[in-house]
Amino acid sequence: MSHVITFERDMQPLGNAVVAIGVFDGVHLGHQTLIRDAIDIAEARGVRSIVLTFDRDPDRVVMPDRAAPQLLELEDKVRLLSALDPDVVLVVPFDTALAAMAPEAFVSEVLAAAVTPIAVVVGHNFRFGTAASGDVDTLATLGLTHGFTVHGHELLEVDGQPVTSTRIRGELARGDVETAARLLGRRHYVTGRVVHGRGEGHSLGVPTANVLTHSWSALPLDGVFAAFAHIGDKKYPCAVSVGVPPSFPAAKDRVEAHLIDYSGVDLYGESLSIEFVTRLRAQHRFDDPKLLAAAIAEDICRARAVLAKFD
Repeated sequence: MSHVITFERDMQPLGNAVVAIGVFDGVHLGHQTLIRDAIDIAEARGVRSIVLTFDRDPDRVVMPDRAAPQLLELEDKVRLLSALDPDVVLVVPFDTALAAMAPEAFVSEVLAAAVTPIAVVVGHNFRFGTAASGDVDTLATLGLTHGFTVHGHELLEVDGQPVTSTRIRGELARGDVETAARLLGRRHYVTGRVVHGRGEGHSLGVPTANVLTHSWSALPLDGVFAAFAHIGDKKYPCAVSVGVPPSFPAAKDRVEAHLIDYSGVDLYGESLSIEFVTRLRAQHRFDDPKLLAAAIAEDICRARAVLAKFD
């Protein structure tokens, strides 16, 4: 298992290494290929492999009003990066001071301060430094001074298109969680805490867990989904409503999960992850409570049938 280290200015240097650098939001198939290549280069050269990533999307600091939805929470990103088995996952806190660093300063004060890189692996569209002023050529030029080579990794393609976090967000925005899963190499999921909701589910005989996710979490297109709910090491089939239910326009809940056949303890306050399998339908307005109850029963029946095909 990888060592996870948070970068500090006065940290003990990690020694010679091959370093893969990136935000790695999603840890999708392209990220996995890049990181595995970095690990292979490190093994061939007899040095450590290090994945250097950031504790948040730099855009959340640089332009928070326009930052893209995030595919992973930091804890989940670090766990998935560690599963690829580099020697070290180095997490660099991204703040306004780091955002203001020139490319030269980032290399000398962060990268070269934490490690002695002999090779650096990045995506060919990699940008770094203040106002994203540095690119792969900039990094290669700085490498001549600091003694490392740079490998600009070509983007992996699936179905004739590059695999990128932006493309995956687009699939989620269309509700196509199956294509998103193919590009991620796993199903997309979001994590939040179960909070008190409106109570309509109980009144309809279908209690739901209202999952409060972060404002930056990448939710799929509004609709009803078949999914799995994860609580600790337990996994439950569920039907999930994403978005404000049209039948309750004043609602503030965005993610409501009915855990099928669940009879366990009260879930309030628990951390719960929703793993999306397929979109069952769009959101519809039901003015008649009986019609709404019937639609929910049908959603649960369909979700049960879909999820029975999976472990």
